[in-house]
Amino acid sequence: MTQGTNLQRTQLTIAITAMLCGAAGGVAAQTQATGVELDRLADVVVTAQKVAQPSSKTAISITAVTGEDLRTAGAATAVNLTTLMPNIQISGGQQGSTDISIRGIVSTNTSEIGDPAAAFHIDGVYLARSQAAGATFYDLERVEVLRGPQGTLYGRNATAGAINLITNKPTNKFAAEANLGLGNYNSKHFEGMLNAPINDQLAVRAVVSSSVRDGYLITAGAPNNFSMNRDDADNRSARIHGLLKISADTRLLMTADSSADKGAGPGSIPIATFLNNTGDAQRTALGNKNEGSRDVRTNGLAAEFVSNLGIGELTYLGARRTLDRNDLSSTGVITSSTISSFSQTSHELRLASNTKSALTWVGGLYSFDESGNVDYLVGGYNPAGAANPGYRFIQGPVRSNSKALFGQATYSLTPALRLTAGVRDTKDEKSRIGQTTTAAASPVFGTSNDLVNYSQSSWKLGADYDLNPNVMTYASVATGYKAGGFFDGSGYPGVNNYRPELLTSLEAGVKGRFLNKRLRLNATIFSYDYKDLQITYVNISPATGRAGTVTMNAARATNTGLELEGKWAVSNNGTVNFALGLLDAKYDSFVFPVVTGRPEAIDYAGKSLDRAPKSTLVLGYTHDWNLSNGAGLTAYIGARYSASYVLTNFAVAIPVQYTQDAFTYADINATYTAANDKWSVQGFVKNLGNRTAMTGFSYSSLTGSQVYLNEPRTFGLRATVRF
Repeated sequence: MTQGTNLQRTQLTIAITAMLCGAAGGVAAQTQATGVELDRLADVVVTAQKVAQPSSKTAISITAVTGEDLRTAGAATAVNLTTLMPNIQISGGQQGSTDISIRGIVSTNTSEIGDPAAAFHIDGVYLARSQAAGATFYDLERVEVLRGPQGTLYGRNATAGAINLITNKPTNKFAAEANLGLGNYNSKHFEGMLNAPINDQLAVRAVVSSSVRDGYLITAGAPNNFSMNRDDADNRSARIHGLLKISADTRLLMTADSSADKGAGPGSIPIATFLNNTGDAQRTALGNKNEGSRDVRTNGLAAEFVSNLGIGELTYLGARRTLDRNDLSSTGVITSSTISSFSQTSHELRLASNTKSALTWVGGLYSFDESGNVDYLVGGYNPAGAANPGYRFIQGPVRSNSKALFGQATYSLTPALRLTAGVRDTKDEKSRIGQTTTAAASPVFGTSNDLVNYSQSSWKLGADYDLNPNVMTYASVATGYKAGGFFDGSGYPGVNNYRPELLTSLEAGVKGRFLNKRLRLNATIFSYDYKDLQITYVNISPATGRAGTVTMNAARATNTGLELEGKWAVSNNGTVNFALGLLDAKYDSFVFPVVTGRPEAIDYAGKSLDRAPKSTLVLGYTHDWNLSNGAGLTAYIGARYSASYVLTNFAVAIPVQYTQDAFTYADINATYTAANDKWSVQGFVKNLGNRTAMTGFSYSSLTGSQVYLNEPRTFGLRATVRF
């Protein structure tokens, strides 16, 4: 697309936003003039800017979904957020990761030296390993999804955005709840909650969760004693909060959590299987079956201390988390194993103003340390004398350290006009000691001893203006930073490190509540200048002839788009939720280099970024009936349309972009709630049309080129009992 076309598109989106703003503002004024009071949609209070404020008054692109909204839509996992929001795609990925793509920006390097592009937090604690994100989606108060670089207030590597899971906290009222779900694929889900006030100062909340089901991919064949289908679930989690109110101005929240994720593990299929088959055969005609077992365990401890010091509210958040992984994978001929262990410690100390004055501010310090060890063995279970005896990566210790100083301030020039400025100074250091050997542990044919250091300042400038008490507009320019690092490169000649990726974002939007607060609407336009984005691919080492993971920097990319989302109470009993995302994400300058098997460089300028559909549309309708016996019935139907997008195979001599055609998912459910609200039953069907789509791409020397698929059609019942 030419520069002139980009300019025309930007002008068009600005015009659309202006029209929406003017029209909606006029409607709001008209309804206020009538004085008619109708149903209202409650505004969601968020903490995306490190202070509590209504979502409609937060001058960033954010989607906030309450726990009740999640239950109504039947969203039971982080992956289900994809069906509720524009320009978002969340899916399972390589090594059991949770891959998050926001506005066409995603990181698929899930190895011990990779970093996510979207920062994933639970109660403010950053999770460095994306494999730990899947076991956190239970007993949630709300989910906040921030689109765009969050380089000022968030801990690490938030070029794409940030996802914040906010769990329910202890209250001073006794409560207990049990949830049971049954469905196809032999699915069984249980969640139990107990909230108990101990005395006037202390309350605890404990939750346990268990989810098991058969695999979606027919892989079981047991040539190496594996008998379960891949893409299954066998998860158990528990969390306990203790909230101590030390005084009227001081409180301490203590949290412990633990999870175990077992089973056959995530599943992928050969790309040829997907391309050469249709319907259910795309999940069953696998050819090169990839069997295995999975055992991932995470544990966490956190403490949040909050005190009002008069000059501001002081918050200290400290956490320690561990992740231990023991996976096996097999094609029936070659078996690989991955044993890894990671621990992370983070500290954040911040002070935020709490007075109603023209100047508000928040500032603080952040520290993050991670250490891990990885033992990856390929072919280690081959019979003696096999042609490929296998090889072994022994990496460790692998260390990552990040420290930051940050601050952001907002000044009210007038009661309606505010200016915001923020800055964050970050220092990152990564190191690793490791080696690569044959399966027999001799001889060593490659060693690595890597160390990189990076420093970067990221910043934000913005302004927002109240058109009326219910409608605001905003504009900002902000930068994001994702640390550089090094790649495996054992035996690979030359420098084996890569630079940080940098992103500059221009964004403008309007948000507010209209039609006498019956309509909640957000509209945003954005443009990214994306420099040195990190691309990970598999290359054959000229020195050894063996495959290795390489990360390089693509010179420049541009992402532009528009987002429109909202919720409309169309009647006293009916609510429509909607979201539209338009996106143009492409490489401006990227030359894929000369490597083994490719004598000429390949120019990727003009090609699309992965997982960046030109358009996405979400539409849902919820209707409530008040029954004569005092009970309630709620029905929901929702659909998400995605235009086509590409997935790139960088593991072949000449990279290939595969196209996932446009598709639509549809979900329906109905919930009956007893008159006393003591119990409820929900029936649901997800992916009603059983649509199959590629959601990610991977390559390994064990399985070759593979793709990950969305969840198939699932249906079942969920029952809830409250005490």
